[in-house]
Amino acid sequence: MKGSVIALGTFDGVHLGHQRILKDAASYAKRAGFKSIAITFDPHPQQFIVPERGLKLLTTIKEREELLSAIGMDKVKVINFNKKLQKLTDEQFVKKYLVNKLKAAVIFAGYDFAFGRGRSGKVSDLRRLGAEFGFKVRMVRPVKVNNSVIKSSLIREMVSRGNFNRAVRLLGHPYRITGKVVPGAGRGRDLGIPTANLKADEHKLIPQHGVYIGKVGKKKCVVNIGSRPTFGADGAAIEAHLPGFSGDLYGKTLKLDLYRKIRDEIQFSDVQKLKARILKDIAIARRTMV
Repeated sequence: MKGSVIALGTFDGVHLGHQRILKDAASYAKRAGFKSIAITFDPHPQQFIVPERGLKLLTTIKEREELLSAIGMDKVKVINFNKKLQKLTDEQFVKKYLVNKLKAAVIFAGYDFAFGRGRSGKVSDLRRLGAEFGFKVRMVRPVKVNNSVIKSSLIREMVSRGNFNRAVRLLGHPYRITGKVVPGAGRGRDLGIPTANLKADEHKLIPQHGVYIGKVGKKKCVVNIGSRPTFGADGAAIEAHLPGFSGDLYGKTLKLDLYRKIRDEIQFSDVQKLKARILKDIAIARRTMV
């Protein structure tokens, strides 16, 4: 059977609202014998159009691709957002990408999806173009929690302002930070609590300073994000302690999944008090189910 079922969006975060669109598309495609394709854009349209805002993302493009595939999409199509794409009208975009390249049979889109030059195209325009080019359109209604519509912008605000645990609930999955392990100051090793220091993508939204429970693969870890005020350090660091692990991680890329924030960053009067608190954090992580 020819044709594809397309989930259309930017999908930064792949949150519960996005997941409804993606799962509906994947389910429909499976029943109808079509291939399901998730479309996303890189860079994020806001990063290209208004770079001065310095938008930080919930997901790097690689993280997003992994999440979209994990949802059950057969293929992820990343469209490069550039000047040429920005200038396309809604009809030109539909004809070039959805009709000619991807052979759309059915398109699933969120209620607020906008596309084409100046974001002039809405779902109603997608339906009109579907009638012209021979594809169907399924609009997916918003997902709400406590009367609030789940949106990437809302989750970004929660992550950056410290409401991390609620943000994770709205995401529907742990918050992933992918980064290369780089040399640190070695203070964790000196305390007998060695850490892997991660260098994250420059566009990644890093959660508010604090201590988090996470996992690297199946191995639980305690993660400190902050400026290490007890040592008077400058700049933010992402440090993960993997209890019981011994080995050299320098230069390796880690996928760090954060599940829960357990406390804010604290400045201690001396190093021994800091060590005692870190050991307490580790004990909390060990008995916490994630």
